[in-house]
Amino acid sequence: MLSEALRTSFLTENRVRIVRADILRFRLPDVPYKVLGNIPFNRTAAIVRRLAQADAPPQDAYLVVQREAAERFAGGPFSRETLSSLLLKPWWQVEIARRFRRTDFDPPPSVDAVALWLARRTRPLVDRSQAADYRRFIRTRFGRDGQSIRRCLRPEFTRTQIHRLGRDLRFDPSEPPSNLIFDQWLGLFRFRMLTRP
Repeated sequence: MLSEALRTSFLTENRVRIVRADILRFRLPDVPYKVLGNIPFNRTAAIVRRLAQADAPPQDAYLVVQREAAERFAGGPFSRETLSSLLLKPWWQVEIARRFRRTDFDPPPSVDAVALWLARRTRPLVDRSQAADYRRFIRTRFGRDGQSIRRCLRPEFTRTQIHRLGRDLRFDPSEPPSNLIFDQWLGLFRFRMLTRP
């Protein structure tokens, strides 16, 4: 069994403790820690959510995941932003750190795999007191298929505000909301918080 082989290899290493457990049920450490893992591809979303939303999240996580899943969590510049990437990025830097060849694995997987790197930001881009507002704003405004940014934002901003925001944040209000990058969504949210009654 792999866990026993690891336990033997690290027998004299005080800083390493081998634990055989389900990461979704395992009590994460209270002290600073990092996570490295080749995780089950069908549990990627649940594992990323567990680590990112933990009371004591890791400083960094390096996870071997399916490429499509990594692109969903990383968003730009690796792919278009998604709901998943936008909900992570205020608190995490998310990158595709390495692309693997299928032959790097034994047996080779039937899909492309990459190393997804999540690094916890020391200074979050959204204050904890505004976290629920940010999540609500992104969930209600992002990804309205076939609609323009203008229509997507209209319930929150006036036409004049949308025009000005498009100029200041450099987007075309007639494009779909999926064309916006994270920095633009963050700018929209910050403006919303400043103008909220």
